[in-house]
Amino acid sequence: MSNCEECSSHKKDLLNRLSRAEGHLKKVKKMAEDDAYCIDIITQSLAVQSALRSIDEMVLKNHLETCVSDAFTSKKGVEKKIDEIVTTLKFMRK
Repeated sequence: MSNCEECSSHKKDLLNRLSRAEGHLKKVKKMAEDDAYCIDIITQSLAVQSALRSIDEMVLKNHLETCVSDAFTSKKGVEKKIDEIVTTLKFMRK
């Protein structure tokens, strides 16, 4: 992430979301340790996964708006950025 006001705000939001997801994951672990009902554990685990997917989407959007946009503007590293995006999208579909 670059050092700009918008990036700083984005980073703060990202870290907040990661902290919330981490807290939810700790809750899932505690539920497993406490022998909580299986479906309740799965439900909470799915919520954590959904939060992480949302974080991934937010980071990808920011990457497209900054790094990829800059590459197209400067006409430097465009192919590399495209390859990175394609690889990332393939991995996200798994």
